[in-house]
Amino acid sequence: MALDTNQQAPAASTLPKTAAIGPAPRAYVIGMPIASAGLWMAVLAPALVVLAIKVSEITTPDTRAGALSLVAGVGALVALLANPLFGRLSDRTTSRFGMRKPWIVGGALVGLASLFLLGSATDVATVLLAWILAQLGFNAALSALVATLPDQAAPAERGRLSGLIGMTLPVGLVAAAFFAQMFDNALQMAVVPGVVGTAVAIAFAFTFKDRVLTEKPAPLNFKEILGSFYFNPRAYPGLGWAWLTKFMVYIGYCAALLYLPYFFADHLNVPEAQITSLVFQATLVSSVGTVITSLLGGYISDRIGKRKVMVIISALVIMVGLVVIATSSTTDQVMVGQLIAGLGLGCFGAVDVALIADLLPSSQTENAKTFGVFNIAQALPQSLVPAVAFPVIAFGGYPALFLGGAAIGIIGALLVTRIKGVK
Repeated sequence: MALDTNQQAPAASTLPKTAAIGPAPRAYVIGMPIASAGLWMAVLAPALVVLAIKVSEITTPDTRAGALSLVAGVGALVALLANPLFGRLSDRTTSRFGMRKPWIVGGALVGLASLFLLGSATDVATVLLAWILAQLGFNAALSALVATLPDQAAPAERGRLSGLIGMTLPVGLVAAAFFAQMFDNALQMAVVPGVVGTAVAIAFAFTFKDRVLTEKPAPLNFKEILGSFYFNPRAYPGLGWAWLTKFMVYIGYCAALLYLPYFFADHLNVPEAQITSLVFQATLVSSVGTVITSLLGGYISDRIGKRKVMVIISALVIMVGLVVIATSSTTDQVMVGQLIAGLGLGCFGAVDVALIADLLPSSQTENAKTFGVFNIAQALPQSLVPAVAFPVIAFGGYPALFLGGAAIGIIGALLVTRIKGVK
């Protein structure tokens, strides 16, 4: 379904098609990135370390890679479906508290409760159930949170704010890894960052003035529900090419992100007692690069008004980092690759969000749904990579997985040149 097909007219209290959005309030500029970092920290702590540790505790060395692929893959599939669906629901929410706040608060609380179940699980089935519920909750919160950007910020400042948002994923990664190496068991590793992240997100939800719908939209029919998961690339070809670029770049990035602990253990023969610390160090190194280029990339793209060339360069830098990691024979070389990939990821994350915001249709009635569809491009690789990783690793080891992902990412980076209408 095209983005504007069969839509209801915007309610009177929503911003009209031609309304100018003023500068974002200072409290929003400060609070939104902090809330985003908190939610990323809460959901990434399990993805980065806890799932691998928990699966290792309840499986054998011969079966742990397959079990982790199952849990990570199904969880990513749930995230893929949940993000755009909850985004669409937030676009239609008529709560007196606003369109986004109920989903930010409710989603974060559901996610937090799921982390308690995950940390105390004693079998793979319970780990899988807990991770599904966590993905549902945190993706509901994240989809509503990111939709506040076009609600609150004028186009001229979206690159800068996107840069701040782009920082939040690596900051969340570092914070998650930091908490993980502070504790000795999976329950604490999962719950402590979850509590902190949820508290931060809920605090932010009470600090900004949310959009309010005063007219209830017509009920969603089955066709419209299915439409939550896609848009018509023929009607919006720029969005289609942008989606494909993001999808293919994240295929490469996810290959290294999900399997870094096992790369240390199985390829570099690092003792398991040192792996958590090394993952933290690698995440920290990557995030330093990401923070630097996230702010700088968003600012520069606003100044020069060119998004596409920066998307290409930054994506290629990520892939160079993956190649360095794949060919590493020491942990120091892995750190160098992590730094390079982080430098590329920061700029890519900032400019990519700004590019998508620039390509949004002039109607403002489905911003969250559209961003949710783009989050599929980020979530789907987390499901597809584990699905193919096991045979690839068995055939060529972890380097083959990383190099294959890098090749796909390079192709994706070049597809952005097909986008028309923006520089």
